[in-house]
Amino acid sequence: MFLSKSILLAVFSLTAVVLILGLVVRLMENRLTFFPGRELEAFPADYGLEAEEVGLRLGAGRDTLHGWYFAPGAPGRPVLLICHGNAGNISHRLEWLEPFIRRGYGALLFDYRGYGRSTGRPSEEKLAQDATAAYDFLVRDKGVNPRSLILFGRSIGAAPAVRLAIERPCGKIVLEGAFTNGRDMARSVFGLLPLHYFMKYRWDISGRIGKVRVPVLIIHGTRDRVVPFELGRRLAEAGNVELVSFWAVEGGDHLDAYALLGGRYYDRIAAFIEGQ
Repeated sequence: MFLSKSILLAVFSLTAVVLILGLVVRLMENRLTFFPGRELEAFPADYGLEAEEVGLRLGAGRDTLHGWYFAPGAPGRPVLLICHGNAGNISHRLEWLEPFIRRGYGALLFDYRGYGRSTGRPSEEKLAQDATAAYDFLVRDKGVNPRSLILFGRSIGAAPAVRLAIERPCGKIVLEGAFTNGRDMARSVFGLLPLHYFMKYRWDISGRIGKVRVPVLIIHGTRDRVVPFELGRRLAEAGNVELVSFWAVEGGDHLDAYALLGGRYYDRIAAFIEGQ
């Protein structure tokens, strides 16, 4: 009898702890997910690049998106629509982006709501809306042919990129450091604690990628300490086997393949983008 009461007390205590932690996760999910940097720490001119400053008003609301548009080197050259990760802002992506611009690619590097000079607050749905607004700007205002448009989603940016690829025509998609869904990421962070059940955001990339009808390149470092390599591999397996290519970067950490491989990184992506 004493043992049974002890077991019941332990179960009750553990359940109470999980519920409390789950409530904390739910209430603080935005703070645990998004880490925006407001201060721009670099500008295109610092890298010798010419860019047009872009400000997009979102619908009838007050929120606006800020970004930089880099015109392609020649008509018809690929244009990258970049959905960046969950930390920092666009100024922290210029070093990575520069070699693409030097190769004659165009690009739109924009900040989600709440990041950099973009106003408002981010959420899963708003990231998708922001990516759609960026896409419409390129196609409608800049006359970019959707077949020349390459959606590039890095880390959490894979979620809006894949969703956008289903809703709008594009040429190809590149995903780097991506994961399957939010619950799998939560399991990798919280271990055996079932806190993923309390999350409101789904980030269901693997559930959508099978609906993509254009070629997809998925890049993932084998030693990624932020998004486990296994999640990247499983994401590739969830896609159309005839359309998805998976590139395992040996020894790579999270989104550092460009620094690790140098020109080989850009050559491999360029071969995918420009290959038939």
